[in-house]
This record gives sequence, structure tokens and C-alpha cells, in this order.
Amino acid sequence: MTSLKRIGKYEIMEELGRGGFATVYKARDVELERVVALKVLHPYYAEDRQFVDRFRQEARAAARLRHPHIVTVYEAGEADGRLYIAMEYLPGRTLQALLDTEGMLRLERALPILEQVAEALDYAHAQGVVHRDVKPSNVMVEQAAEGSGISPSGVRATLTDFGLVKALAASTALTSRGTLLGSPEYMAPEQADPERAGEVGPAADRYALGVVAYQMLTGRVPFPGNTPATLYAHEHKPVPPPRSLCPALSQAAEAALLRMLAKAPAGRFPSACAFVAQLRGALLAERQAARLAPLYAQLQAAAAREEWAEVLALGGRIQGLAPAYRDVAEWMARARSHLRRPPRRPMRGRPAWLWPVVGGVAALLVIIGVAVVVVPRLIETPTPVHPPPEANIGDTWTRPADGMVMVYVPAGEFLMGSSDADSQASDNEKPQHTVYLDGYWIDRTEVTNAQYRKCVEAGPCRRPECWDDENYNTPDQPVVCVSWDDARAYAAWAGGWLPTGAEWEKAARGTDGRIYPWGNGPPDCDKVNYSGCVGYPAAVGSYSLGASPYGALDMAGNAWEWVADWYDEGYYARSPAHNPQGPDAGDYRVMRGGAFDKEVGRVRCAAREMEYPSDRDIVNGFRLVASPAGL
Repeated sequence: MTSLKRIGKYEIMEELGRGGFATVYKARDVELERVVALKVLHPYYAEDRQFVDRFRQEARAAARLRHPHIVTVYEAGEADGRLYIAMEYLPGRTLQALLDTEGMLRLERALPILEQVAEALDYAHAQGVVHRDVKPSNVMVEQAAEGSGISPSGVRATLTDFGLVKALAASTALTSRGTLLGSPEYMAPEQADPERAGEVGPAADRYALGVVAYQMLTGRVPFPGNTPATLYAHEHKPVPPPRSLCPALSQAAEAALLRMLAKAPAGRFPSACAFVAQLRGALLAERQAARLAPLYAQLQAAAAREEWAEVLALGGRIQGLAPAYRDVAEWMARARSHLRRPPRRPMRGRPAWLWPVVGGVAALLVIIGVAVVVVPRLIETPTPVHPPPEANIGDTWTRPADGMVMVYVPAGEFLMGSSDADSQASDNEKPQHTVYLDGYWIDRTEVTNAQYRKCVEAGPCRRPECWDDENYNTPDQPVVCVSWDDARAYAAWAGGWLPTGAEWEKAARGTDGRIYPWGNGPPDCDKVNYSGCVGYPAAVGSYSLGASPYGALDMAGNAWEWVADWYDEGYYARSPAHNPQGPDAGDYRVMRGGAFDKEVGRVRCAAREMEYPSDRDIVNGFRLVASPAGL
């Protein structure tokens, strides 16, 4: 309880917390009739007019920040001989209180909080504002029921106290009392040394966020204590390896923490969100490893039993998650070799006239050159395998030829194209019309470099020129620099075909007319690789948050995808309503989905692009479809 009843227009309701510089109250603004968090500085600060001026300046800078994860500052003032800041009142508790209760957090539990704080810091830094005192007690955490809309995780994290430390640095009262400014356990090396004050910038905030993450994931800060020895440790001592405190932490997560805690500011991540993205990648890798290990064990068991079809199916499932996982490609090649090997049959009982006929045909083929050119390719071409005739949404099937995982799109109607209400729509997307399609299977991701390489090695496919560039040649990236003709050659080799424009669009948007595969919400770099996110194709399947209603991935951004249709701007006005196949002829072929360098309007489900069939651009890729009726 507090004896203080009122400060200016604020009625004190209760004390929320007390520190070395100020006391925080829950208060009511009697003029605006709203509840606020009122931070009241200790009385002696009001006597320092230089500090008062700096305090007001920093409060104004904080008040200009508008971000969902930064506390809103209503006003800063002086009343009854006390300085105060009135802020948005946030229910919940501090991150420090959460850690005091729960202790060490799992990475999946910590990530939503770290992501929101990182977004707040990157925003503030872009506005030229440095926090200087990032720590768990300056982060408010509100836990809400699922579906409340606060955030997908049900947690809202809000960063508080921007600029207060910078204002306090101007206080003579602080100096005369010998009070240590800031929180030593979270100070960057450059912040710990008074002679390096000019170096303190956004990288110091990122270091502090690294300390917060270290504490959340290991249960303690790297250098405990609030003494000069703590500051010395930040400057000179190596950070204790996080895995020595939490062995369950992955090596990738440990590496991210240690990089964020580099002594030199330039050695840290360039942004707070880049750090958190690395942690999220570590979590995804952990989850993927947990899924892959049992599948790989099943593959080895199937190989031991010489069940080669099962080896192919399991290998395809594994490569759908991790194209270069261990020696799966070698096992699949061995399985195909066994499955292609024809059974030996006794030759007794053949008619005597058969052998001269066979010999004559063989001689003729040699004469016309077919035996030399065609036969080897036929030997290397995988035998088409029919997908299951019956399936439901969520079912998957693995294409034996290349291990591609396919998802099922059931029969039915959907809305194709864009309405006049869509301001981003081009004329070639209109009019919006209803189309019925039979059920079909479509590749879950774009065809990868690793998969396309198999076709190149077999003979039917040409080598993409951009494989000479390291930004475009990793096994799990989508193959690009392929023409429409190249994509069609791959389809013939793999046992599939290019989707029609209608098949592609339904797989991307479903039946509810959504704008993007994930819904109507705008794109961001967590859902799609488009302009400004990566700068080159990302590994297929990297954007699970951008999945379509049928589970297809990367149907927005990453790489433009060839479809079977010729291009005709006015085709939608006369398109058949049942299984449209596109125009009969044209000069260009259609591409769908946008690419890593395209803006928002081009990654919509309805967007269409046109290219000459022979074009082999660095953004041009593809995926295939198959029919349950057989290939």
C-alpha cells in the first residue's frame, strides 16, 4: 500500500513496483477517465533542472513511438514537486516475474516473446531511438486465452521504459549518490566502459536481448551480479556455453546466442529479428530431426527386407522434409535400380520366327540412329506410377521418380480470377468466374535442384546455367533458370505434367476466394519470400505459415511457376466452366505465384505473368500435377 493519494490529475489506485529511480503506480486519469501506469521518479530528481530538460526530451521521443509491442506513452510532466510519466496500463506481469515463477523456458515457449521484443527494438532503432536498458523487468507479458486475437501464441509482450536511462545519465543527483546507471547483468561491453559511451547504439540493445534470451533458455544470465566485476566480465570474459547450463539446447541455438553476445558490436546479428529468425530456424531443425529419425530407421529396415517400393516411398517422404538428408538419395537410387530390373524368364518355347524379327528391328533402329539416342533415355526414364484413386484433403503421396511429396486437391468448384473490388488486380485476372475441376494431386513444393539434377543426369533435362552461381545451386532450393520446354521435359521424365492455370490457382487459394494462400492478411517475410526478404530463392518449404488450404507450400513468392496454359489476356471471359485447359495457341506461356524479387501485388493467388516458352530466367521454376486416374 502507499500513502500517496494523488499526483496532479492522477488518482493513485495502488503501487505496482518500486526501484532505484522511480515507483510505478496504477492510477486513474480523472480528466480522461482512463487507467494508466504512472511512473513517478524519486523527488530529488526534480531539483536537477538539467535532468528535467533531458527527461522531457527523452519522454517526447518515446511518445512518438507507435508499435504494438512498445508501451504507449501518454504524457510526461511535473506535479507536486515530482516528475512522472503516464503510460498505457498493461495487465499481466513482467517477464522477470514469469521467469521467477517458471524458471528456464523451452525454446518454443520463449520464441513468441523474443520475436515481439525484437520487432519492437528493430522498429525503435529505425526511428533513431535506443533503449539502453533491455531486461526482463522492462518487458510486460500478458497471457491470454487461445483465440483472443492478441497474438498467434496467445502471448503479448510489450517493451517499456524507453529513454529513461539516457535521461538519467544527465542527472547530477545520480552522480552524487554514486548510483550505478543501468543494469550490469544486461550491459553490452561498450556500455560497461564509460570511456566507450560514444559506441553505445542499437547493437547494445541487441546484446541485452541476447542476455535476456540466454536467461530464458538456460535459467540464468551469463554473468550474474550487479557489481563492477559483472561489468568487467561482460568486457573481458568468455560467455559460458549455454549448453553447459542446458544440455537439451541445440548447437544451432547455442551458436545464435553466442553470436548475439559477441564482445564487438560488429560481431552481433545486424538486427534483433535476424537473431530471433536464427533461433526459430534452430527450433524448426530440431522438430525436423525428430520427424526424420524414425522415418530413416523405417527406410533402413525396409531396405534390409528388400522392400524397395517402401524404400522409395519413405525416401520421398524424407526428401520432402529435407532433400539432402544423410544417404537417402543413395538408398532411393538403389531402390529404383532394383525396381527397374526386369525379372528373368526362361526363353524356352519361343517361336523360331521371333529371333529374325527381333534382329531385323534392332538392325533397323541402329541404321536410323534411334538405338543409340533413344534407348538409353528410355532405360533411365522412371515408370509412371498411378497416385491413389481415392484421397482426402491432407493426404499425401510420393512420386517414385523424384521423391516429390504431392498433396491432394479434391473435385469441386472454386472462384478463379479477381473481382473489380481488388485494386491490385490486372485486367488479365478478370472477370472472376466459377470453375469446376476434377480431383488431382499437386507437388507440395516447387521442384528442387536436387530433384531436377536427377533428370539432368538421366539425360532428358538440360543443365540450368544459374547452377554456376552459388546463390541458386543448393540442393533444397527450387530449380530456376528453366524454360517452359525444360519443365515439360522434366514432367515427361518424372511421370506428371504441368498444371493448368485453373489447377494451379485452386491449389493455391482453395474455394473461399482468398487473396493469398494463407488468407487475406498481407504478406510478410514469415509467410512468403518476396521483395526485400531474402534476395534469392529460399529452400523449398521454408514458409510453413504461408501454406495453402491443401498444404501446398511456396505458392506465393520464391519462384514464378510455369503452367500449361498459353497466355491470352481475354481468356477468362470465355473460359469453359468445367476443367478449362487454357487457350489453344499463343506466343507466351503463363507463369503463376510471383517470385523472390516481386512486390506484393504479384504474389497474390490470382496474379498472372507471361513469358516466352524458351525463357530461362533466374526466377522461373515449376511444380507438377498428377491425376488419380493414372498418368
